Amino acid sequence: MRTTIDINDAILHELKERARERNCSLREMVAETLSLGLTQQSKGEKKKRFKVKPHNLGLKPGFRGVSLNQLYDQLEAEDTARST
Repeated sequence: MRTTIDINDAILHELKERARERNCSLREMVAETLSLGLTQQSKGEKKKRFKVKPHNLGLKPGFRGVSLNQLYDQLEAEDTARST
């Protein structure tokens, strides 16, 4: 089957280089690479779920319940106020 696809220049360069090393055509290299990729996906390896374990940051009581982004914004605002 013939089709047209857009391939990133870096990936195309890598495919051409590997095809040259294996002494095969670009078409064969693309087909093999796609086949390997699809095989890896179809294996359906169940990955172990990643579990986040929270740790106490030792924040003072006044800062508990505040996101780190809010703390950063507050520090940045105070720094800006001091410099003006």
